[in-house]
Amino acid sequence: MEIKKVLIVHPNWRGDVLFSTALVRALKRRFPHLYICSLVVSRAKEILEGNPDIEEIILQFESRGIKNFFRTLTLVPLLYRKRFDLAFLLTPSFTRSFLLFLANIPLRVGYKRGVKSIFLNKRIDLPKASLHRAEYFLYLSYFLGTEKEKNCYFFISKKEEEWAKRFLERNGIREEDILVILNPGGNWRCKRWPEESFARLGDRIVERYKARIVISGAKKDEDIGRRIYSLMRYKPILAVGKTTLKQLAALCKRAKIVIANDSGPMHIAVAVGSQTIALFGPTSEKITGPYNERKNWKVIRAEIDCPLPCYNLNCPENRCMQAISVDKVLSEIDIDR
Repeated sequence: MEIKKVLIVHPNWRGDVLFSTALVRALKRRFPHLYICSLVVSRAKEILEGNPDIEEIILQFESRGIKNFFRTLTLVPLLYRKRFDLAFLLTPSFTRSFLLFLANIPLRVGYKRGVKSIFLNKRIDLPKASLHRAEYFLYLSYFLGTEKEKNCYFFISKKEEEWAKRFLERNGIREEDILVILNPGGNWRCKRWPEESFARLGDRIVERYKARIVISGAKKDEDIGRRIYSLMRYKPILAVGKTTLKQLAALCKRAKIVIANDSGPMHIAVAVGSQTIALFGPTSEKITGPYNERKNWKVIRAEIDCPLPCYNLNCPENRCMQAISVDKVLSEIDIDR
């Protein structure tokens, strides 16, 4: 079977979408003339925009339940007309596998997961060993002869780089200044290092390196950013809620180092080549940690008596994150003055 056009149905989480770019690159290396179309939710679209390996992006719906089912099926005529040869379903979904079936895509590939994979005709057994999420997605393509891809990809344009330059200039940060970005957000409360720790770390970095601190994050992290700002003696620049993902990536690229919890922005910083310190607690760095062969990152986690990873969203103590000391993080920072 000749494969000319491929549809990739990406996950909903931004971090997972970034991890899936390793699969995109592996497919393109195996089949240089392949036409790749990405089906992705709108909030993660920016991660794939500008990627030279992707020819087309189609938006999918995020709503749940019966509403999601019928809204998703409205894509059938569009996908049918595209005449894809193959589709990858990266995360199990009854609705999306049914969509691929109705779109008459000849080869529909995904993991064997009961009823969620019933409409797939190439069902891959789950790997016996735990894999990093990027490798988990890559594994689906190995039957095509693809090779392991060791990086994730996020692309920014001159436009975003110019925006970052103007933003820093407006806030009094010069080209020669040492810029450090703190990203204190995270989808789960239990994945976040304490705000007081971020504040103390920021002050210590300023004292040691005469650095300028920028606090970044999504709009939902604005309260976190303001509280850290109020706790710091050396007032940082607040960029929380003021950037797109591309603009955030451009700021990270300019920074000497980025310090972040296990989050989408942390992975973006790694992908654009920033020196990054990733703070881990209830999640596993072996599964959702930085993925980049350049090793421009370090993972810090505290050794405590809790069995980790636990993935406990409702932990009342959050000891695994609280146990990461400011001194430990400071000792891992390597900045050329």
